[in-house]
Amino acid sequence: MYAIIEDGSHQFRVKEGDYVRMDHRSGKYGDEVVFSKVLLIAGTPSGPLIGAPEIAGAQVVGTIVDHFRTKKIIIQKFRRRKNMRRRRGHRQAYTTVLIKSVTPG
Repeated sequence: MYAIIEDGSHQFRVKEGDYVRMDHRSGKYGDEVVFSKVLLIAGTPSGPLIGAPEIAGAQVVGTIVDHFRTKKIIIQKFRRRKNMRRRRGHRQAYTTVLIKSVTPG
C-alpha cells in the first residue's frame, strides 16, 4: 500500500519503511511527524482511494531521522563592461523522514 502526500507544495509517493528527503521541518531526532494532507492511497483491497482534493481522516505518520544541508551552490551574476559582479552561496536545509504507517480515513 502506498500513498501520495503533499508537504510544502511538494508531492511525495510514500509507503511504510521509505526514507523521504523533504524540506527542513522543525523537530528533534526521533520526533513524530504526521502528514494529514493525503491525496491518494492505493494498494488497498477495496481499490484506490482518491481525494478531492484530499482524503478526509487519512494520515501518514513518520519519524525524523536526520537533518542535513546539501552541497553549497554558487550563484554568480556578471554584467560585462559595467563593473558589476555578485557572488553568493546557498545551502538548502533538508530533513529525512522514515515513514512508519499509512492509515486510510
